[in-house]
Amino acid sequence: MKEQFSKFYKFKLIIILAFMSSLAPLATDMYLPALGEVQKSFATNSFLTQLSLASFFIAFSLGQLAYGPLSDVYGRKKPLYGGILLFILSSIACISIDSIYTFIFFRFTQALGGCVGVVIAIAIVNDKFNVKEAAGIFALMMVVSSLAPMLAPTFGGIFLDYFSWKAIFSVLFGLGILLFLMIMFGLDESAKIDKTLNLSPKSVWQNYKFILKDRRFRIYVFSAGFALAAMFAYITGSPFVFIEHFGLSQKEYGIVFGINALGFTIFANINAKLVQKLSPYQILPYAFLSMLCLAILLTIAGFMGLGFICIEIFIFLTVGSLGFIVPNTTTLAMARFKQKSGSASAILGTSEFAIAGIISFIVGAFKANHPFSLAIIMVTCVLIACTIYLSLNKKRFLSGKNSSLTQFCR
Repeated sequence: MKEQFSKFYKFKLIIILAFMSSLAPLATDMYLPALGEVQKSFATNSFLTQLSLASFFIAFSLGQLAYGPLSDVYGRKKPLYGGILLFILSSIACISIDSIYTFIFFRFTQALGGCVGVVIAIAIVNDKFNVKEAAGIFALMMVVSSLAPMLAPTFGGIFLDYFSWKAIFSVLFGLGILLFLMIMFGLDESAKIDKTLNLSPKSVWQNYKFILKDRRFRIYVFSAGFALAAMFAYITGSPFVFIEHFGLSQKEYGIVFGINALGFTIFANINAKLVQKLSPYQILPYAFLSMLCLAILLTIAGFMGLGFICIEIFIFLTVGSLGFIVPNTTTLAMARFKQKSGSASAILGTSEFAIAGIISFIVGAFKANHPFSLAIIMVTCVLIACTIYLSLNKKRFLSGKNSSLTQFCR
């Protein structure tokens, strides 16, 4: 039986957890308008510049594997302090280097520290709330945390009008310190520490193996992972598509990126209201199929060479669809492991962002900087996501039982 919390407590918790979840994404989104400037500053090529994004995503996923078990053994707050401190130090280091390879390394360590907020925020919600409440809390967290990607590129573009790209990392340094203080004074310990757990490699592996044996957990995680990969493909390729292909200025690109993030905010907010009446099981199949249809329309628009407005509308709707998918898959996956919240959250985050990192690398390696080539990668990711999710009850479907879409995906 979960505790009852006041509205003020929930509000405060959502703000802190959303900030925790947003810090590392901010380190990407504020930096996006500066990709061209970074490329010029280091006198390098677009592949190495985009590699600074891909390395960030990969570290963001791998780091969570460490923080999950650490938070189950030592509680949620101690790993948070260590991770945020690493983020702060790496942000300062990014300002003082003069080599693209060193910059890529510190972007890696910055993500390694920043990812702690994501994995532990999810674990804290799972610690404190039941399934129905958790679905609403996750959705509201994402509404608040999506303000970061909505505003960050705009601020990044404004900074570039007056300062060099290194000023962005000074801001990230300050945000890291602010979050450190908020965690210290505003967050209580939520973990029910199991003293039988230990951090030996064998024990950690056995714990992860136990979680990964759960088929439904795997389906929720990997279907969401490939859906998110479509968004990260867009994030990696969008500066080149909008600025170089469509000729937008850095400031205009920041506004467009913010509008697309607003789509996610709107749909996540609608989802937060829907889960009060409908279960996540009822929402998800329609959300996945809608995202696939929209991604196909985006691909057709790219192939036909339609203009900026048409491409932007389909990107807005495709990315926005994740507002229905991510909160609900997260809730259903985490609900299966209430006693191992940290480890389950680590696997969830690692899997999702490892896929995102690989897709970001592919976007850079294949120079998918044209609307059609970018759309091809995005629609492929969404198609894989739908295939995985709709395999949930494929035997039932093939036998003709429970033929309605909602029943089929329960």
